Amino acid sequence: MAERCLHGMDARFCASCNRRSRMPPGTSAGGGSATLAEVLQFLNAEQVRATYGAVGELVGVSPRNVGALLGDRRPEASWVVNAADGVPSGYDADQVHAHLLSTPDVISTGRALRLRMMLWRKRADYVGSRTR
Repeated sequence: MAERCLHGMDARFCASCNRRSRMPPGTSAGGGSATLAEVLQFLNAEQVRATYGAVGELVGVSPRNVGALLGDRRPEASWVVNAADGVPSGYDADQVHAHLLSTPDVISTGRALRLRMMLWRKRADYVGSRTR
């Protein structure tokens, strides 16, 4: 059986994945510079929201597909929100992180999300190097 890509398609026929694979190292077409798991790790660690569009742009999928890729509605995934109202679509109160609305900050572009994640990683690397 053929290998599936992150979009759930046969990897040989996914236009997004195949387009990215022909790009020079370190670049991507329309995103794809982070995994969804990495984005969720960042959003939870920093307790900051990001729109479905920003996350989709960064991981290389359409905003509509981000919700499906997030899987079950749970507090850890509730940091990914609707651009119009700043809350996750279709979540019940018990599925939303308790600190979701503690800051008005919402990352709305893939570029801003990528930059914030890069700074977060650098900060984590720096702190880790000082404790060794």
